[in-house]
Amino acid sequence: MKIALIGGGGVRTIYFTQAVAKYAKRLGLDHISIMDSNAEKLEIYGSLARFNATQINKEIKVELTNSIEEAVSGADYVVITIRVGGDESRIKDEKIALARNLIGQETTGAGGFSYALRTIPVMLDYCRIIKEKSNNALIFNFTNPAGLVTQALHKHGYKNVIGVCDGPTCLIAELAHAISVSDSNIETRIYGLNHLSWLDGVKIQGKEILGKLIDNDAFLENLHESAMFDRGLIRSLKAIPNAYLYYYYHREKALQNILTSKMTRGELVKDINERMLKALKAADAVNNPEEGLRVYRSFMDEREKTYMSIETGGKQEKKEAVDLRALGIESIVQGISDEGEKFEGYAGVAFNYIEAVKNNKTLYLPLNVANNGSVPGLADDDVVEVTCRIDGNGIQTIKVDSVPEENMLLIKQIKRYEHLTIEAIENKSKDIAIKALMIHPLVNSYSLAKELVNEYVEVFKDFVGEWR
Repeated sequence: MKIALIGGGGVRTIYFTQAVAKYAKRLGLDHISIMDSNAEKLEIYGSLARFNATQINKEIKVELTNSIEEAVSGADYVVITIRVGGDESRIKDEKIALARNLIGQETTGAGGFSYALRTIPVMLDYCRIIKEKSNNALIFNFTNPAGLVTQALHKHGYKNVIGVCDGPTCLIAELAHAISVSDSNIETRIYGLNHLSWLDGVKIQGKEILGKLIDNDAFLENLHESAMFDRGLIRSLKAIPNAYLYYYYHREKALQNILTSKMTRGELVKDINERMLKALKAADAVNNPEEGLRVYRSFMDEREKTYMSIETGGKQEKKEAVDLRALGIESIVQGISDEGEKFEGYAGVAFNYIEAVKNNKTLYLPLNVANNGSVPGLADDDVVEVTCRIDGNGIQTIKVDSVPEENMLLIKQIKRYEHLTIEAIENKSKDIAIKALMIHPLVNSYSLAKELVNEYVEVFKDFVGEWR
């Protein structure tokens, strides 16, 4: 079977193909097609990815192409991870918002809105081509803002799209590590929207332990997501918030940290990416792939260490894992996941899904899918981020019996913003776009929304066309 990666000139392509090659038999895959419209990045990162993959698995076929039609032709699965406008546009998204003392993060608020304006039309074109050329491929959308983009694609009839974010699965893996158990031995519940979700349940052997965990200071200090937030907030919520809720719960701190930083997150990532590309060229990575991979890994290590460091004002130091016996919980299976456990890292969610369906193996994964009655108070076709049961029959969303009213109000507010944003893009309407941003909690102003919409539409005219 064939898997296509659209946006294969990105820095994570090497990790992606490495995992496919390592677990090809387990996943039933033998063909990878890597596509990107940027010829230089495709050659460098694509070539390194191909070399690395074939070193791991001599039988895997890896092809590079700048044609979306060629890439998805006959594909069984398609992974899309694109950044329309590149790092430069991301920086503009941030700075236009920051000039008005607003957070311009790439997936939420003003920055996420602008990113969606550029991205959704391109994604719709890609989905049309995939429908025409592929083998009825299942599409995994990694493209941000993932929830909003997936909602737009579903609205236009592309129900074969699953929105994927590695944030929730990384949270589960970190949580498991923090208590020295394998993630296959814990059962968690996550609900909400992409980058706006809460983990409100953790069970070991059927026993709920989240309350004891969040009452433990050492646990909260050790877990990246929980360490970002005030402990009183977490204990009040009785849940662990997704890291991106930091922008809502500690908005003034995030804004101040960004404003006083030397660089925005976009500028920091652009700097690392440019230095990495320059170093890879100097190393002649295409013809000297061993050295190229060494250079690549050193820069990726630097990049991963900077995640959320600007917004939170610094990076977190890892503490010792919590001893479950100290919490009155009998310790269970210890150790790190082996090949029989879940896939981790970038694209691990997609691979877990593929394996579960292929081998009729029951797994529970947080995905961005149609609600279908999972979260009360939302429409069935609203895309939510929720724990799903995956097996040979596909997806079944878990049911969330009740949602705290304050969480539900926030979910509904952002979902309304998403629907208005999609409507604005469909009609190229500034008025509807202003309504969308006006109700977003990170903007919450008609006058600011009007300024933002007018400037974003003008600055990105080459991408979004003329709006009325």
